[in-house]
Order: sequence, then C-alpha cells, then structure tokens
Amino acid sequence: MSLSEILNGESMTGKQAATVFFLWLGLVLTAGFLLVLTVP
Repeated sequence: MSLSEILNGESMTGKQAATVFFLWLGLVLTAGFLLVLTVP
C-alpha cells in the first residue's frame, strides 16, 4: 500500500490509523524534547 492510499483514508484500517498516530506522536515528542534541550 502506497503512502497516498494511506493518507487518502478511505480504506485505512485501525492498525494503519494507530501506526500513523503513533508516528505523529513520536515526531511531536521528539521535536518538543529537542526544543527543550536547545533552549538555554
């Protein structure tokens, strides 16, 4: 399944939705952690 089919969302399964959510959550947490580390 290609990325465009996943982002389209019409045939997204619960497992795919959970994967996308946790990848997004990890990205947000990583960005926040790096921001905290770089602020003096």
